[in-house]
Parts: sequence; structure tokens; C-alpha cells
Amino acid sequence: MRNHRLAIIAAIILAAVASFLAMPVRYQVDGLSMGPSLLPGDIIATGWCARLNRAAEPQRLERWIVTLPDGSTGLKRLIGLPGETVSLVDGDLTINGQRVLKMPSQLAEVGSVVTDVDNTDAAWIRPAGRILDDAPFAPDEVSRLLLPVRDGGFAAEVTVPPTAFDEQKRVWARGIAGPLKVTWRIKAAGRYAIVAGRLDGHAVAAAWPLSPESDTTPSRRCLPACPPDVWDVTRPWPDTDPNDEAAAHLFFSIFIGEFGAPMIDRIVTWRDILYRPTADGVMQWSLDADQIFLLGDFPSGSRDSRHFGPLPTTSLRHGIP
Repeated sequence: MRNHRLAIIAAIILAAVASFLAMPVRYQVDGLSMGPSLLPGDIIATGWCARLNRAAEPQRLERWIVTLPDGSTGLKRLIGLPGETVSLVDGDLTINGQRVLKMPSQLAEVGSVVTDVDNTDAAWIRPAGRILDDAPFAPDEVSRLLLPVRDGGFAAEVTVPPTAFDEQKRVWARGIAGPLKVTWRIKAAGRYAIVAGRLDGHAVAAAWPLSPESDTTPSRRCLPACPPDVWDVTRPWPDTDPNDEAAAHLFFSIFIGEFGAPMIDRIVTWRDILYRPTADGVMQWSLDADQIFLLGDFPSGSRDSRHFGPLPTTSLRHGIP
């Protein structure tokens, strides 16, 4: 009987420990370093089994809770993996000399909304003008010199009604961003997201269906809901003068369907994050076999590996989905 009781007690203890290890961990965001998608006061949570995250293999561009050099806890994005060379070149991130191309789901987190227009007709063209790395989510930041951003594009939310297919009409969505022209055949009524632009030295484009319940109100994220993990189209952007403000010369347009039947519910122009060096001008770091490199999503409001250098891999605590 005594052994039976001990077994029950041990099982209860093991269940409690397993439950503790499996539970997500919640944090409150403090600071602007991960803006615009995460701002002060936001609550974030790890996935299940967060306390076992260190056993997983970290992936580039994941968000992690980390232990900073002063012993405090911070939220940063994992950029450089052990043994790599990290560089900031013309505002872009490069690893071992190669530009890192963000996928749509990653751009949605780090990109910023430039303009937001509701209820346009079936064609839209972005007005010409420079795109700068301003930060409306940081209204107290008034002394920073704004820089031109070359990477930008559009993200449209489109409704295609059943009447668009009357008499076997065909419906297309067409996106143009600089040298990129992409046409998608839409085969069914519904709501769709259509995105195109210049990103990390590439012309990129993607389209995906939106659920009828998808929120159409403005949000901090620069892309519509549920962006995919890969682009439909990626092509090298034509070589230009690295000092050319390419985004200033981009025109984004979209043409939907026949006879203007489908409607653009909302269209956003977005820009990519512009990575800035720190005041000392250092723009390249080589990592040892046990080091990682971390950055914030808001470079001028983040203290990260640009300032304190690479950190040991043991600094990683919890991954944030």
C-alpha cells in the first residue's frame, strides 16, 4: 500500500512538472525596439513547451526572448547563426556576403505601412515620391535624420463577387512594381490578398485567399492576414547605382478583372526595415562557433548586437511565434 501511495505521489509530481514545462510563458513588451508590430504594453507568449526551446535548433529571423549582457531580459530577432559573417550593406542584411531575402510572413512583422487607402476602384497607381524610414509609432523621436528606403511595394485586399464570372468571364489580378509584371488568374469569387514590390535586391510578388472574416481595418502589420511562408515570384532586381533611391522611382499598380467588376477594398504601400549602423560606423561582424547576432526591428530605437556585439548561444531563452 505504501509503495502504491508513493507511486501516486510521484505521478502527481511528474504531471505537475510536465505541465509547468509545457505551459507557454507570457511577457509584456517594454520599449520600441520591435516596432511597429510590437509596441509597449503588448502581451506576447511563447509556444507550448517554451522552457525546452533551447533544445530546438534556432532559425534565422525568429524572435527570441534573450538574456542581454547586463543580465536583463530582452526581445530581439535572431539574425546571425554561429560561424557566420553578418554585414549591413545599403540598409540590407547580408550573411556571408549574400543578401537575406525575407519571406512574406517575415516582411509582415518587420515592414511598415507608408500609406493606407480604402475603397478604390479596380485600378490604382502609387503617386511618385520618396519613401523615408520614418516611424509614426515613435512620435517622440524627432531628432533622427530620415533616410530614403529603396525597398517597398503594395499590398491590396480585393473582393471578387460571383457576378464577375457571369457569362464565363475571366478574372485576372495584375501587379506591377518597377520591372516586375505579374498576372494571376482568379478562378473563384472571394477575397484575396495581392502583394508585389522590391525587397532585398529582388522583385517579389505573392497572392493568397483571405477568409471572409479577415479584418479589413488598418493594423500595424504591412501585409494582409495570414501571409504565406514563400513568395510566388522572386526575380533579381536589375543592378542600379547603390545610391539610387529606387523606391522613389517605383510605381505600383493593380488591375483587377473585366469591366471593373471586382473592387480593391484596401491597398497599402509598405516599406522594408532599413538597417542602420551605429554611431561607430561598424557594419560587419564575424561570429565564433558558439555565438549569435541579434537585432531589433526598429534600428534607431534598439540596443542590440550592433552595440554590444555577438552573444553566446546560451543567451537564447524562449522563441516567440
